[in-house]
Amino acid sequence: MQLLTKSLFAAVAGLMIVSSAAFAGPADDAIKGRQECMKANGGAMGVMVPIIKGEKPYDAAAVADAVGKIEAACAGWSGWWGDNTQKGETLETWAKAEIWTDKAGFEAAGAAYGPALAALKASADEAAFKTAFGGFGGTCKNCHEKFRRPKE
Repeated sequence: MQLLTKSLFAAVAGLMIVSSAAFAGPADDAIKGRQECMKANGGAMGVMVPIIKGEKPYDAAAVADAVGKIEAACAGWSGWWGDNTQKGETLETWAKAEIWTDKAGFEAAGAAYGPALAALKASADEAAFKTAFGGFGGTCKNCHEKFRRPKE
């Protein structure tokens, strides 16, 4: 009887996994990509902000590693904003409708981010890093203020 119960549990668990996978789709894939990109940005801020605040010494290798993680996590950015990604099948998104109603504004915000990240990556010393970080952080702030709703 116990073996039957375990087998039944395993079968139900397997069906739940298959069922949830069946409901996930392109919107969830895009939202997951966006969320991973934002997590990489948050992780990078965790490395860089203490340097900016003078709480940690400048570490070029740590900055380069953080920027590399952003680049890897955000590589699919341009494909994550289709009209069909405004709402997930199973995932919540914090993207505001303005992303799709003000496409030109959103594209301009995204266009500013790329060069700011490139400047951060190209910074060769602490002074250049601090200058580049200001521009990079500003692009994050500007985009979040207009295009990201707060988590509830």
